[in-house]
Amino acid sequence: MTKVTGTLIQVFIVTLSFYLFSCATVTVNVYFPAEEVRQAYETLEEELLKPPQEETPGTEKAPKQGEVEKKPQSLLKYPDKPQLQSRRLIILKRKFTLDLSKFVWAQDNLDRELVNEIRNMPDVVQAYRNRGGRIDVINNMLSQGKVGIGNKGLLVLRGDLTNEEKADFNAENKDRETIIEGMATAIVKINNIDPTPKNIKKVIPEAAEQFAAVRRNEAQPGWWIQLPDGRWALK
Repeated sequence: MTKVTGTLIQVFIVTLSFYLFSCATVTVNVYFPAEEVRQAYETLEEELLKPPQEETPGTEKAPKQGEVEKKPQSLLKYPDKPQLQSRRLIILKRKFTLDLSKFVWAQDNLDRELVNEIRNMPDVVQAYRNRGGRIDVINNMLSQGKVGIGNKGLLVLRGDLTNEEKADFNAENKDRETIIEGMATAIVKINNIDPTPKNIKKVIPEAAEQFAAVRRNEAQPGWWIQLPDGRWALK
């Protein structure tokens, strides 16, 4: 009886250990290269907001003679120990079965990697095309102060719009959300982490913040912009 009891206890302990091991989670660090993300947004806008016929498919714009290729101000490589002042840390929870060997600390040309990832996302490319087709309409609304540039990258209503303007306003924000989500997906991918909806959602706030930074930088004098702290100001 005692021997049987001991065997059952051993089986129970082994089963419990296996269960606890399978349910365990580990912390996964997603490093967010803020400056490279902004550079990627700028490159994509320059490339995709114009009509397709103006582009040369499959080629990259070479720097002019005597011109130094533009690079982000932050480091071009991840250091052995990431410097969080230039790259933000996003924490994700994953199953213990995560293959940590896939995590990459050092990568070159991160902005280019992000651009290439997004070029392979048809919905995001189309969102850029859509935005390119309504630039004049949106800029007109911004110039009139009817809308402003929010600190999450979306347009924010500040005045009355016609029905046609409302349709453009809503369509523009929908496309911006698609672009921001696409960038978040690309960031997760270059970290060699599964681009699950949950993981992407964790990165979206940072991707939106950098998109908003680009929009503020590109804003024309007289446009309303929302600062990161929530305050509104005229550019």
